[in-house]
Amino acid sequence: MFDSTDSRRVPLMVFSLIGAVALAAVVVIVILGGGGDLGFRGNNNDTVAGQTASGLVPDATEVIPQDSVADFTRDYGEPPGTDYARLRIPVLGVDAPVGLWTVDGSIMPEPYGPVDVALYDLATWPGLGGMPGQGSNAIFGAHVDMNRDIAYAGTHYRGPAVFWAIDQLGAGDIVEVDFAGETLRYGVVWTEEVEASDATDWRQYWTSSVPVDSITLFTCGGEFDFESHAYSHRVVVRAERLP
Repeated sequence: MFDSTDSRRVPLMVFSLIGAVALAAVVVIVILGGGGDLGFRGNNNDTVAGQTASGLVPDATEVIPQDSVADFTRDYGEPPGTDYARLRIPVLGVDAPVGLWTVDGSIMPEPYGPVDVALYDLATWPGLGGMPGQGSNAIFGAHVDMNRDIAYAGTHYRGPAVFWAIDQLGAGDIVEVDFAGETLRYGVVWTEEVEASDATDWRQYWTSSVPVDSITLFTCGGEFDFESHAYSHRVVVRAERLP
């Protein structure tokens, strides 16, 4: 299970895949067209280890302890309903349970907490998404960090989450998915940091029309804006099935 004490992405956020606006409208805009806010938006401006989004606070004296994914999993286990698949990224030490979340046109559900990954079923949206190993493009999302109560564990979590370091992935890094009784291996082909802008066409990232069976990983990135409580970018990683 991924564990990190790295504080380079300092502000801890609350994951919200479609932002703090009307859910149904945003999903339609985001999925069917270019634009809308598809990404993980925070609503907490806390900092970790005396740092802010712009770096170290020169006179900071208080160091705020961070929770870790590994310790949290040891103490509270994995969330219920996250045994649909499993995702591993050996180079990052990620070994995470995966739950299936259906996008029904009104909401893109979030993972339960810092431990689990969401696999999004976009079957109701023609031309988008897919399931691993079926020749399309399976979309996985997870928190990058968190600072909130975790319902299934009955406690608060503050620290890095399972996709904390996916922006470090480079071409050739391996992602493994246990799905439907098979272990599928994918090699990263690109990692992009995409501006969280209304002009962003997310269909190009979620499209099921890919030349090779693929997966796409997605989380927050860039700088954290304390006024809007949002990250400036989204990290998107594409990996293709290996023989």
